[in-house]
Amino acid sequence: MFWADKISRELKERGLPLEWVDDMKTPSGKIHIGSLRGVVIHDLIYKALKEHNVNVKYTYIFDNHDPMDDLPVYLPKEKFEQYLGMPLYKIPSPVDGYSSYAEYYAKDFQNVFNAIGCNPEILWTTDLYKSRKMNDLIKESLDRKDEIKTIYEEMYKKTLPSEWYPFQIYCTNCGKVSTTQVAGWDGAEVTFTCYIDRLKWAKGCGFSGKVSPFSDEKEIRGKLPWKIEWPAKWKVLGITVEGAGKDHMSAGGSHDLATLICERIFKYTVPYPIAYEFFLVGGKKMSSSKGRGFSASEMLEILPPEILRFIMVKTRVNQAIDFDPSGSETIPNLFDEYQEAADNYFEKKNEDLARIFELSQIDKIEKPPAVRFKTLAQWVQMPNMEQEIKKEGLEKWAKYARVWVDEYAPESERFLVQEKLPDQTKNLSAKQKEYLKKLSDMLDNTKNAEELQAEIYNLSKDMNIPSKDVFSAIYIALLGKDHGPKAAWLLQSLDKEFIKKRLQDASV
Repeated sequence: MFWADKISRELKERGLPLEWVDDMKTPSGKIHIGSLRGVVIHDLIYKALKEHNVNVKYTYIFDNHDPMDDLPVYLPKEKFEQYLGMPLYKIPSPVDGYSSYAEYYAKDFQNVFNAIGCNPEILWTTDLYKSRKMNDLIKESLDRKDEIKTIYEEMYKKTLPSEWYPFQIYCTNCGKVSTTQVAGWDGAEVTFTCYIDRLKWAKGCGFSGKVSPFSDEKEIRGKLPWKIEWPAKWKVLGITVEGAGKDHMSAGGSHDLATLICERIFKYTVPYPIAYEFFLVGGKKMSSSKGRGFSASEMLEILPPEILRFIMVKTRVNQAIDFDPSGSETIPNLFDEYQEAADNYFEKKNEDLARIFELSQIDKIEKPPAVRFKTLAQWVQMPNMEQEIKKEGLEKWAKYARVWVDEYAPESERFLVQEKLPDQTKNLSAKQKEYLKKLSDMLDNTKNAEELQAEIYNLSKDMNIPSKDVFSAIYIALLGKDHGPKAAWLLQSLDKEFIKKRLQDASV
């Protein structure tokens, strides 16, 4: 049974009036492909619950109030360095047309997960604070700061300063949050200082003041530290299912701390947890700010939506995905796997593969093309193959085959019909040259590629020439290398008079 179906059955048995599935992300820059795995995992659970007739909703929270704590390498330092320490929703967008930095990168990511069939309701953490829903838990956290401090110290085996408070205030003078520190709480207001040199990477303004920590529709005053804010959001929204990557879910990780705060301070049942492995690119974990790895939107440029979704659907949650598009067979093999899963679905064979294919679909279930990706990659390199590509329903995949050929295919998979007779034809044997002349003479009598391919083999038998010598002669004459795509299809894609002359010239 598919893992999401097992979880949905388990959740159905507990009989909650509503299962609320949630995931979240800070839009601190281009959101990498690894974060997309969480979106798909939660989407699969949501859809499995719906299929099992469970009342369920699925939300995705963008933590747009978090500070910019690092400057992405792809942004100009002279423009954005000044915003380090500021909440993301207060930073201007790097592109016109968006209300903020946070909205721009959030929408970029949302466009990708919508494209691969994930459509959660979008929530913004700023709205949670403005709605005043967080205020009661902010007060409770400040009132019980010593208990929370004890939980931190139990978990991390280190002593926190006596003046530590579980709240991050927005400076009322400069607007930064990373540079502030709360020093007191009287039950109604916090006292704070915005330190100029507290951090190496962000400058505060030196202002000290006293202000209410409670936000309203007009103004956000500050935020809970995220390890406290995480369980606060669980309670405020009523979340019942939420997973996270293994870095958060490992023993002693942030989820363990959030669990203790959720249970001891907020008295709320911890949502059903799902720990999932990383999505690696070439064996490396990715970073939004460091510019390492593929962003989610960049991955959609090299893979169609259903194939990108398929990568994550087919992989067990406790198994890392290591996807390296530069591997010579990575992308072709992925398309082959998808076609195999489709065969199992339509021919009602392996149930697990069939289910994986079913859950990889974006909208309605569609049968993929039968032509292998590697064959298509050859076709897009041949002239005059547009009609064949259209006939086989391959226009959509052809775009990605072209990208693979141009960006990732090994040299052995790339070819170009040479405008002039390649010098390598001088090294052909007399038998090979004789074969090319006879092949040129018989081109007028063939009707289609299948017939021509058969004739190529028949002629090699008649002349007692090994087929590998025959094909290498054809490829050398046309491509200047001893290998290439299916010879008949290559010949059929080219102008007949050009082919006849080229074979004649090579036979001399």
